[in-house]
Amino acid sequence: MYPVEKGVLENSVAYFHTPSQVAKSIFFYLICVGHFYCDENYYLKRKAYDSFLLMYIKAGKGLIFSDEQSFSAKAGDVILLNCHKPHSYRTTGSWETLWLHFDGNVSTEYFDLISTRFGCVVPLNDSVIIQERLEQILDDFKNSKIINESLLSCHIQRMLSEIHTISAAYPHDEHDQANPMIKAITYIKNNYNKNISLHDVATHLCMSIYYFSRLFKKSTGYSPYEYITMIRLNRAKYLLKTTELPIKEITFQTGFNSETNFITCFKQHTKYTPSEFRKIPF
Repeated sequence: MYPVEKGVLENSVAYFHTPSQVAKSIFFYLICVGHFYCDENYYLKRKAYDSFLLMYIKAGKGLIFSDEQSFSAKAGDVILLNCHKPHSYRTTGSWETLWLHFDGNVSTEYFDLISTRFGCVVPLNDSVIIQERLEQILDDFKNSKIINESLLSCHIQRMLSEIHTISAAYPHDEHDQANPMIKAITYIKNNYNKNISLHDVATHLCMSIYYFSRLFKKSTGYSPYEYITMIRLNRAKYLLKTTELPIKEITFQTGFNSETNFITCFKQHTKYTPSEFRKIPF
């Protein structure tokens, strides 16, 4: 259908979907999806619209206003907005966008995770996944296909996952030793079995502890302490399932300072003691 809105040109389309109760209960669910061509007159302002907006800018540029802040967006960027709160956006000249409104599942948690790290505008850095998934959804509606809500949920989650992992600071290439976070990860992986501290890693990178901790969290989603613990636990699990080493020996091979501390940490993260985990068949 062609939406009659100021600034929206005639070759634009929008489709609406009424989610089932099952979708509302357990899926990410779609509310509406569209492909807009807009001129310089396009401007939208809402107090609220019960959904989240994911918008890919295919061409042109615009301005976005949310949480009393303004953001510029251009071709190749994706916009993620919490439309439950006041927001607005407009073109600065013209734009072509692919967009959808969605909600459900852990939408709020995903939005908070992404917006806290990156804000509401994320450059896609040549990734084509967002555009491809949006075009697939639009094609299904355009061709009047039976809408598979579980598949729609998968599309939405895949796009959110892609947005979450995209950042100039995110350590994508493990061989890029010029990236300080790659250096940090390499250092941790090479020294996790020793009594390394946050100070040790920060000093290795010639950074303050505060700056390193903030940058590491933003880049990886883990605090340095969480990452070190994750590496140690993963190695401990491997040793428990592939060797007959005593728990005490595994404790010290994986960098824990005491057997009691190891058992407590292991159970906190897995709900099993190391001995119980070792007996579980896989």
